[in-house]
Amino acid sequence: MAPPKGNKCWLCGRSSDEVNSSVGRIPQETELDRRSARMADLMTRFNRASGEWGDLVPDQFKTLEFDFVLSNPAQFKGMRFLPEVEDSRKSIVIPLQVALGNVGNGAEASIGGIKIGPSDAAKKEIFTKEVNDFERRTGRKLGGAGGNGGAPRGFEGLRIGQGLVYMREVGMLYFSVQEKLLDLEKEDEMSKRPVFAVSIAKVDGLPGEIPICSVCQNLVTCLVPA
Repeated sequence: MAPPKGNKCWLCGRSSDEVNSSVGRIPQETELDRRSARMADLMTRFNRASGEWGDLVPDQFKTLEFDFVLSNPAQFKGMRFLPEVEDSRKSIVIPLQVALGNVGNGAEASIGGIKIGPSDAAKKEIFTKEVNDFERRTGRKLGGAGGNGGAPRGFEGLRIGQGLVYMREVGMLYFSVQEKLLDLEKEDEMSKRPVFAVSIAKVDGLPGEIPICSVCQNLVTCLVPA
């Protein structure tokens, strides 16, 4: 049996990258991939639903303030999407505002089940940068005090149509932050992977020195009598 060309294992024919790709993955990475897929599905559904809200507002209500409409849903039963908007406010806007306050106060925060500890400098940097960029882009403070000559906070002063657009933008921020934080966690887990390499070695029972990967070398060591 002739050795394969290039730096590939004499027994299995795989390169270092191929070996690591097939057997180097750890369970935590699979779990993070599952969470990423679920988050991406939620983002797609939110994006689709929120993109339709503005078209469902009757003309006679378009001058009303967002906060007034959301605070009095019984008066606007014709806008059947309002429960979805309220659910998004509770599950997206408020958690983001709480997380922003906690990060700012040096306390543990959580967004979409992803924890940001007081000492998680990289996560805090990602979260803070995303929020700051969002606030600059929208001209509104996501959390904290608004008004009094400063930037307005949240939905302050927005009409229903404007508020729905802002809600959608906050939602996309919510998912964007999660995506970046999950990517960071993946990078951290990948750094813990066992490393499998193809090296030139003398293996008992095989002729001369051969290129062999760590996996095959361990198998041969176990199978060949000492």
